[in-house]
Amino acid sequence: GMGALILMLRFLPEYGFATALKWGVFHAISAFCNAGFDIFGCITPGASLMEFNSDPVVILTLGALVIIGGLGFLVWQEIMTKRSWKKFSVYTKLVLATTFWLLLSGWVCICLLEWNNPGTLGSMSMGDKLMNGLFQSITVRTAGFAAVDQALLTDAGKAVSIVLMLVGGSSGSTAGGVKTVTMVVLVLFLAARARGRSTVSVFKRTIPDAQVLDAMTIVSIVVGLAVFGAVFISATSPVSFVDAAYEAVS
Repeated sequence: GMGALILMLRFLPEYGFATALKWGVFHAISAFCNAGFDIFGCITPGASLMEFNSDPVVILTLGALVIIGGLGFLVWQEIMTKRSWKKFSVYTKLVLATTFWLLLSGWVCICLLEWNNPGTLGSMSMGDKLMNGLFQSITVRTAGFAAVDQALLTDAGKAVSIVLMLVGGSSGSTAGGVKTVTMVVLVLFLAARARGRSTVSVFKRTIPDAQVLDAMTIVSIVVGLAVFGAVFISATSPVSFVDAAYEAVS
């Protein structure tokens, strides 16, 4: 509701009450539900959010809604009731920490790889580059809005986006992907084995072996399906493997 109100007030002076209300409500729900659908095609067909990629009100509001929806209802329940990091469950701590580091690392990588790319961030001001680099890190992981032309990303930028899409959001949320905690449990397991340890521990708690095996199974199945899909698309369509992988993981 707050997101819809902010967006409606932004669109109101330029597009009138009816369109502003429709766009505000539709895109607030689409962002919170991590759907990534937009109805801005009446401005420029197929441009998605590229018409507003220099508008911080639109970009940051939608980005915030995507993050909020991607955290999950169980996490927000704990945030609202416990209101203390020390009181949060291990799951909530993992979700918040993993989400933060994924957003930050994705933001840095996208900016570094696309900073001088004229097809994406290259022609923007420094502020717009930083804002759109952050939004790309947010939207590809859990939603699907396009503030820059995805087809014009560098191969390295597409690869980073593929990794972010594969991880996705958190369990019990409106997002897709293998889920943040599933992926971080697998990473923690690999780190523990590399150090010669047989148990996985985080925040002074031990993760049961059954949950570690579940994480390994889920990630293996999803990665396998994604690779198979990418190979099939690449073999049957006139696109590169990187582009095919981007579509398959998406």
